[in-house]
Amino acid sequence: MLEGALHGQVALITGAGSGIGAAMARSLADRGAEIVLTGRREDRLREVAESLATASEVVGGDISVPGTPERLVGRTVERFGRLDVVVHAAGLFQKRPIEDTDDDFWHRILEVNLRSVVSLTRVAWEHLRESRGQVLLVSSAAALRGFADNTAYAASKGGMNAVGEVLREEGRAHGIRILTVCPAQTDTELWDGKAPELVRTRMMRPSGVGELLTDLVASDRSIDFGILSIQPPTDPWSEEDQAR
Repeated sequence: MLEGALHGQVALITGAGSGIGAAMARSLADRGAEIVLTGRREDRLREVAESLATASEVVGGDISVPGTPERLVGRTVERFGRLDVVVHAAGLFQKRPIEDTDDDFWHRILEVNLRSVVSLTRVAWEHLRESRGQVLLVSSAAALRGFADNTAYAASKGGMNAVGEVLREEGRAHGIRILTVCPAQTDTELWDGKAPELVRTRMMRPSGVGELLTDLVASDRSIDFGILSIQPPTDPWSEEDQAR
């Protein structure tokens, strides 16, 4: 896709301080989009913002806190006058077996990974109708396949997929496109302390995932996409003995 293909558009990205969110910020900016970055670590957001090729705004905060979606969308429209793309890249990845999945753990995972997605999309919807914009849901392979100790996380991402399919139907009449992508293992900070270094070297690179997702956002709007699954060429955990 040509540089500048998204010139004049404004993207709001959650989880933009690292991983896929940061990669999306850079790749969207490289195509000409102006970027609003949000996340809990404002210092990391500012580092990403300084690397962008276009104008940006940093709005720190926890997306799961009530009132944050309204503040994010308000700042976006105040600064740039419009909102074209919402990228839901924030996520909490914590594993527990079912016997240790208490109510507090369950609710926290779903609060960050699912409820906040619905809240932000709801607040942004009016502006997306005006711009005939797009929503990109960064889901997970855990929404499509069962992995041990992932009850809460899988439920949150499966719920995200379901929400995306409903939004696809609701948005169609308003020219809003919904993109739901389920990446398998990607070498982000979510894996810190959860995977050996050798396994991480076999995972997808965030920069490559970010470029691919930006290609989807920048693609011809006459094309619609169903739920997309992406994964490394081989299972990073396949050579388990070496990985351990």
